[in-house]
Formats: sequence, structure tokens, C-alpha cells
Amino acid sequence: MKNYETTTRVITILNYMVALRNFIDPRKHRFKFICSWIWNTLLIVVLSVSSIHAQIEDGKYHIVYNIESVTYVFQYITYLLGYISIVIIGLYQSKNVSALIRQIDKVDEHLKKLGSEIEYRSLHRHITIVGSFWLLNAVVTSVIFIKILIQNLLLPWTALIVFIYCYITNAQSVVLYEYNTAIYWLGSRIKMINELLETFLLEKNKVKAEDSNTETIFEPSHNVRNRFELNNWLSERSLNVPEVSTTSGVSNVKQKIVQEKVHILRQIRFVHLQVCKVSRMVNDIFNAQILIYTITTLLYFTICVYNLYMTLHRGSNAVKDQLDIILIYMLDSVVGTLKIVLMSYDCEYTIGQANKTIGNIHAYPVHEGNAELTDEILHFSWQISYTQLEKTKSVDYILNYGFVRYCFNFVISYLVIMVQWSQNLIKNDPILITNETTTLYENTSIVV
Repeated sequence: MKNYETTTRVITILNYMVALRNFIDPRKHRFKFICSWIWNTLLIVVLSVSSIHAQIEDGKYHIVYNIESVTYVFQYITYLLGYISIVIIGLYQSKNVSALIRQIDKVDEHLKKLGSEIEYRSLHRHITIVGSFWLLNAVVTSVIFIKILIQNLLLPWTALIVFIYCYITNAQSVVLYEYNTAIYWLGSRIKMINELLETFLLEKNKVKAEDSNTETIFEPSHNVRNRFELNNWLSERSLNVPEVSTTSGVSNVKQKIVQEKVHILRQIRFVHLQVCKVSRMVNDIFNAQILIYTITTLLYFTICVYNLYMTLHRGSNAVKDQLDIILIYMLDSVVGTLKIVLMSYDCEYTIGQANKTIGNIHAYPVHEGNAELTDEILHFSWQISYTQLEKTKSVDYILNYGFVRYCFNFVISYLVIMVQWSQNLIKNDPILITNETTTLYENTSIVV
């Protein structure tokens, strides 16, 4: 893997397939650009028209309209609108995503110049593991859906609605896949910056001047020997200083070492600034899409639990008849929620690395250092104050007690409201609920 773009090629292909991005330059490849936009437009239009038509036709067959059926229709429309919004925003942000990829490659080039070992194996492994989890869910759902089609358990329009649900669930998660990869890259690069800071600012580099013996000792850590190309930055005099016979000679050597450290710190500060720029770009590109995905997924999960509750209310026979459909919807909703948890874990790790950078800078004893080095440290602190990871919606999705409590409160509150509404239906017409051959029972097989 040569760079970030080649490593994430599979995500680019998925974006083209589900019409979430269009990276083709119209000035260089006009025909490909036109074909890509035709595909994107057709996919959105066909999916929207098919969804609405299927819902109308299925509604004609199921003539009973009540709180439960209205709830399902509301969820269906919300889910469809959420997906269309994600697609439109994704196509609009395509140019910015291309700029983001170029900026990421620039940061990696700067880190290489600092001597850091840039390897994409860990990123590729992360993409493979997460993608396999995504793919496994899609395969299992597809197998269950094909089984339903073969056994003719659903009406054609109902089957189309189920298919659209499954497609939207997996298609819009590609945005989460892409975002999760960018966050993972941010975490790994901020970790590299922390290693650089720990090497050159903390106690791993020691410069000792012995006035009595006029000997200067510079002890680079094993990280320096293994990870950094010191010849690019440190002169041989900084590493292997001969014996000096005068105090002024010792001071000159120490001054040169400090100047080299200031120069390296200035380069690290520049790379940190570029990484913060990538962070802002990631937030600007993905904030709206991630927010929409999270809301629709939690809403989807709530409706699935509500449908399971209503099905259990009808008795064991209803559960047996709808078992495959329940499995599809519950599997999709649970896995969709787990995807958010995975994203939250990577966000938490990245923010932890960013906080560690602040700690490394603050840990340096500025009152004991050289004036020039102290001034550079203060500039670094000022830069962190203005360019640290922004507190945007995507950063709020961290795996902590507050986030988990917020999600559960959202699901439980919405679920309680729907159950309370449904109690009136159960009390007013219990026969309609318990009779398996009624149109209400058939209506509940439409969607979740």
C-alpha cells in the first residue's frame, strides 16, 4: 500500500456503487462523469419511486389504518428521507473528500521527512476487519431474505419494502465505514506525533554537561534509533560529541543541540497543525451525514423493538409466522447500533491521543529549559489551544456512560410513547389484535 488513497480503494468503489460519492473530474473524464451522474440520479429516483409506489400498493391491500400502521409508515418515510439526504450531502461533499485524501497524503509525507515509519498495513487490517463485519451482516440478511422469497411468505410489494429497508441499511453505513477509517487514521497519526514529542521533549533525551570533566553526553532513546532518520535533522556532533577542554566549548555544543531540538519541535508543530486541519475537514464533511445516520438508526431500532412487542402480544403463532422478517429487522437494527458503538470507540481513542498531546506539551518544564526552546513550547501550547479537535457532533459520539445513557433514553422514551398509544388500540378492539387472519395482522408484516 503506497498511500491512503490506494489503501481505501475498496471504500471508494463502494461509494460509487451506492451513489454516495462522485470523484470523477469532469475536465479530464467528461463521459465517465456524465455516466456516473446518470447512475446516481437513476438510483435515487428509482429507489424513491419504488418505495412510495410499494407503500401505496401495500396500503391498498391492508385497509386498516391505526396507530401501529401509521407508526410503521412514519418510520418508513423517515428512513427513506434520511437515506436520500445522506446521498445528496455525500455527492455534494465529493470534492471536499478528494481534498481530504490529498491532505492526508501530505501529512504522511511530512511525517516521513521527520523520519517516522509510515506503514498502511494496520490501516488496511482495520478496513478489512470492519468491512468483514459489514459484509457478514449483509450476507446473513440476504440469505434470510432469499429464503423468504423462495418460500413465498410475503406479498410482492411487501417483499420490495423489506428489500429497500435492507438496501438502505447497508448502503448508508458506507458513510460510517469511510468516516471510521478517517478517524482511525487520525488516531494513528496523532499517536506518532506523541511519540515524537516524548522522544524530544521528555526525559528520553538527556543532555548532561559535566563541568568538572568537560564531557557532554547525549543519550537518544531506542525510539530515536529505530524510528527516526536522525541524519536528516541531527548533526553528527549532536550524537557523538568529542571531549571539550573549555566551558565555553561545552556551552556551544549544548546550544547547538538545543537549536536542533527547537528545529525538530518546529517541524513537529507544523505536522500537528496539518493533522488538526485534517480533523476539521473530517468534521465538516461527515458531521451532517453521521448525525442523520445515527438518528435514523436509533429510530429504526426503536421501531423494531416496538414491532417485536406488538408481535409477542398476538401470541406464539404470530411470532412463528413472522420469525424470518423479525430476524431480518432485528439483525439489521442491532448491527446498525453496533456500528455506531464501533465508531464511538475509534472516536474515543483519537480524542485520547489528542489529549495526550496536550499532556506532553504541558509536562515539559518550561522554567528549566532554554529560552528559545521554551518560546517554541509556548507557541505549541497556543497552537493546541486554537486548533485542537473541534467539539462537533461527531466528536460527541464517544463510548462513555453519558453517550450510552443518551441512546437508551432516546430508545426507551420513544418506545414507551408508542406502546402507550397502542394500548388504546388493544383495549378498544382486542379481537382485531388477536385474530391472526385480520387485516391488522397482515399490515404488521409490511415493515418492521
